[in-house]
Amino acid sequence: MNILEGQILIFEIDEENEDFREIKEIDGAIHTIFKNFSIFIIVDSLDKEIWMWIGKNASIRKKFIATQNAPNIRDKYGIDFKIKTVDEGNEPPEFKEIVGL
Repeated sequence: MNILEGQILIFEIDEENEDFREIKEIDGAIHTIFKNFSIFIIVDSLDKEIWMWIGKNASIRKKFIATQNAPNIRDKYGIDFKIKTVDEGNEPPEFKEIVGL
């Protein structure tokens, strides 16, 4: 699936490598890949926003790695992009629209 024709990029935390890895293809809505023990970054190039979705069971270590590496993703795709953190279960309407919740 071409995620909104390249307007949305998705990354998942890779705890072993202490970084994010890009997810190139998904079947269905973005939210279907979310896992409550993981952290995902969704880059919305249209609205210049980077959403960091944090699963309710994500470890402190994953949260630390994500917080350290999210600015690197921002710098790669647009230094003027705003990073927003979203906790599982407290997703705002604009985020729900992007991920299909």
